[in-house]
Amino acid sequence: MMKRNNKIKGFTFIELIMVIAIIGVLAGATFWIMAYTVKNSIFIPNQLNMDKLANDALNIMIEGDDQAKGLRFAKVVSAIAANQVTFVNQDGTTIIYRLDTGLNKLYRKIGAAEEDIIPSYVSGAAGISLSGKSGDLFTYYDSSEAVTATAANVRRIRIILIAKSGTGLYNDWEGLSEQASSVSIDRLQ
Repeated sequence: MMKRNNKIKGFTFIELIMVIAIIGVLAGATFWIMAYTVKNSIFIPNQLNMDKLANDALNIMIEGDDQAKGLRFAKVVSAIAANQVTFVNQDGTTIIYRLDTGLNKLYRKIGAAEEDIIPSYVSGAAGISLSGKSGDLFTYYDSSEAVTATAANVRRIRIILIAKSGTGLYNDWEGLSEQASSVSIDRLQ
């Protein structure tokens, strides 16, 4: 007569616990990677938008655009403040850049025209704000590189601009960009 082997092949309890533990570790790592990927897919575009916004605003203030030349072409700086500068460019046009700290918007006034928000695409955007470092957008220096409060002595202007969406925090999935530039005022005749 033949002997039959009735042993059932399967997992032992320890093997089953080990498989469950491995699946748990893989699921936890996968969840963390997916959460990180989703968060960055929202944060990175917000951060790039704030980098572009700060760069565009600085470029308009320094170089100008098709409406008016910027600070690089200043002939005379006529009035200065922590968040406002008034100058006359090579074309003889008076330009005013003003940071409204209440609304956190940057404005430009060209001659007798009305003030406009710069860059223009910020005017309708909600939750986007512009500010200066420690509350000051502009710092003015004289020819000896000392800080000056007299418009006639200004030879260099440092601009530190902060653009942010919402709180600007990574954990809130929002962007923040702090950019600085400096422009020499050559007193062109």
